[in-house]
Amino acid sequence: MNEIVIVGEKGKQFVIDLRDSLQRRYELVRELKLSDSPREDICAKYGYSRVMGHLYGTAWDKNRWDGLKDKKKGPKSKSRRTEKLERRVLAIRFKSPEKDMYEITNILTEEGYDISARTVSRVLSEHGVTLKKTRRRA
Repeated sequence: MNEIVIVGEKGKQFVIDLRDSLQRRYELVRELKLSDSPREDICAKYGYSRVMGHLYGTAWDKNRWDGLKDKKKGPKSKSRRTEKLERRVLAIRFKSPEKDMYEITNILTEEGYDISARTVSRVLSEHGVTLKKTRRRA
């Protein structure tokens, strides 16, 4: 199932290489749009689920070829954890070692930074300056 040969009206052949993911997605969408066969059968023929067939059909309608291309994995935007912000988190920690990540987050928010407590926690953890957990007395 690596290749499909299509014979045109004039008898010429056109070979479709299904190992190319972009070509396979295009052929899936094309057949979904033009065929009356059940969606499940068409999607199974190309190795996709019915849901993925629908998603690729929608992506084709919106963005044509760009909608069928593989998307970059990972973060879509630059990290908010700049070196300046990390230095500020560490400065607060060393100036006031009793403050926890939530208090540091509140201080940074008041200073105009957009940062979550989890990000503060990661910075502290990466630099090995987290608070030791102590048992609270009832």
